[in-house]
Amino acid sequence: MQCFTAREQAKALDGFIRAFRQTYQQRFLQDRIPLNEENIKLLPVTNMAAITQKFSTMMHRKVSVRTVSDRPRDPRNRAEGLELESIRYFRAHPKKRVFYRMVEDEKGARFFYASALYVSAQCLKCHGKKEEAPAYIRQKFDRAYGYHLGELRGVIAVSLSQTQMKKNLATVVWVNVGKIVLGSLIFLVAFYFLLRRYAKKEEVYTRKLKEEVAQKTAALEKKSDQLRYRLYHDDLTGLPNRHALLETLESAATVSLVLINVDDFNEINDFYGHEIGDVLILQLANFLRERYAKEGVRLYRMPSDEFALLYDNLGERAQLEAEIQRVVEGVHDYTFLIEGEDIHLRVAAGASMEESDVLITADMAMKWAKTKKRDWVVFDHSLNIGARYRENIAWAERLKKALDEDRIVPYFQPIKPLDARQPLIYEALIRLVESDGTVHMPGEFLEIAKKTRYYPRLTLVMARKVFEAFENLPYHVSLNLSYLDLMNAETLDRLTQMIASYGMVERLHIEILESEGIERFDELEKSLQRFRSLGVKVSLDDFGSGYSNFINVANLDFDILKIDGTLIRQIHHDISRQITVETIVDFAKKLNIRTCAEFVGSAEVLEIVREMGVDYVQGFYLGEPKPADDLV
Repeated sequence: MQCFTAREQAKALDGFIRAFRQTYQQRFLQDRIPLNEENIKLLPVTNMAAITQKFSTMMHRKVSVRTVSDRPRDPRNRAEGLELESIRYFRAHPKKRVFYRMVEDEKGARFFYASALYVSAQCLKCHGKKEEAPAYIRQKFDRAYGYHLGELRGVIAVSLSQTQMKKNLATVVWVNVGKIVLGSLIFLVAFYFLLRRYAKKEEVYTRKLKEEVAQKTAALEKKSDQLRYRLYHDDLTGLPNRHALLETLESAATVSLVLINVDDFNEINDFYGHEIGDVLILQLANFLRERYAKEGVRLYRMPSDEFALLYDNLGERAQLEAEIQRVVEGVHDYTFLIEGEDIHLRVAAGASMEESDVLITADMAMKWAKTKKRDWVVFDHSLNIGARYRENIAWAERLKKALDEDRIVPYFQPIKPLDARQPLIYEALIRLVESDGTVHMPGEFLEIAKKTRYYPRLTLVMARKVFEAFENLPYHVSLNLSYLDLMNAETLDRLTQMIASYGMVERLHIEILESEGIERFDELEKSLQRFRSLGVKVSLDDFGSGYSNFINVANLDFDILKIDGTLIRQIHHDISRQITVETIVDFAKKLNIRTCAEFVGSAEVLEIVREMGVDYVQGFYLGEPKPADDLV
């Protein structure tokens, strides 16, 4: 009962302080009171520490209310003890808003209560972009900018002495609150007369400001609609994308799914070029949309050369078999026209009516059709498609359980500079840990994860744990992102928020695979530019593992090229590998791009790559991946 009473009283004080801060701030922002040396003293940002100190004195030190931060501009507002602990708690639990506990120390028994202060849209009017802040703020301060919406800035901390709590705490608190309220009313009366002096001058300005706000609001709403559209639609065809399909499947009842994959599309790209390949994909999309996307049938553009047809009302397997055959034969019979030349496409299709994991089972059927050189296959358990597919389903369920039970963990392997002036980097490598302690490598589950709706969640969980581990470490850290991550607007938004929140901008490297989407230069460049604008460095992993497009690498402006381990592992026994690596290093140096040799497994290999002039080295000879707790 005593804890409940203390919590309610602390909650009331917290609410009053919030109302007090917001009222004063809104007056200045809405009524355009000029900010100068005198008027700035009226804002809570400058007088809140004095008010709360006086309040504590009036309450005979039995009540303390402070607005504090671990990054204060005013030293009087620096968080200490339980205040710091509450800030760390809120950062670790972003959805929590209140932290409280009963404590007993040298100050006696007391109740501590803290509520989180997050950056609001109102705060950004003065502390967002420097060029948009009021003139006085720009002239007076040089560091009060760059806040982000939703960022944790500090807490309102209330400490209540438990001595004689039952007898007089409520009376003392509310009497003094009444005094503060009365003082606030007196201030507001004086404030009103001050406002009248500026009312006439501000009428025209206020009208223009409202018009400007309305215009910007409309522009923001339009931008928000555009971003949401891009999240759920394919840029090339305008069709709903894989993300939209996954969301639909989460709420769909009984449905049938057909996946269509173009045979040998890479050869078409290689022969005609990617621009012609895009034209062909667009023609195929239009053909499928006009011919098959009727009522009750939705068409989706999946990654690369794949499409999906989702049926709402196919009740029998025979109907699905007839429909998939009709679609495949229709594509095979259709003549596509590219630069005056007739082209006929061959496709393989897979379908499923499974109520659970319909996408996974349709994908299994499609891959089975391609493997067996068949035009189409409808998934059926009696087909016994294979242990590998059943294992994929089991891994999908295992992955979900690992996420739910927080058993996805990062391991870290050092990337060591050969030049002591360069920073030590740790690459974050994902691991799935079973309940019995068994550790699974990413090769066992990551590709399967990319085909499930759990993959975006997996990326964000991994990023959060990496940032938490390195928030207070002096090293740089490298985070692997896939093409799916870079094309997911929601994932990018969450990542950029976390990067700023954890202060990782100057120490974060993003790694992407050469084989994942680098041929889709324009799309990839937009996503990478978003990270570069923050100051994050970008690396290209496994360079040289296959067809290496030197032109795209130059245009994408990478900071580090990581040379694939297949070239490095046996470099001391193979002159052709040595020539290839020397070519890559020379190419990178001319573009001012640093290089890293992967899979350095011996002193002999290390010495060879050192002589070739690589900048970084990585491999078991230099350090194996290990948990964050083992880092020194």
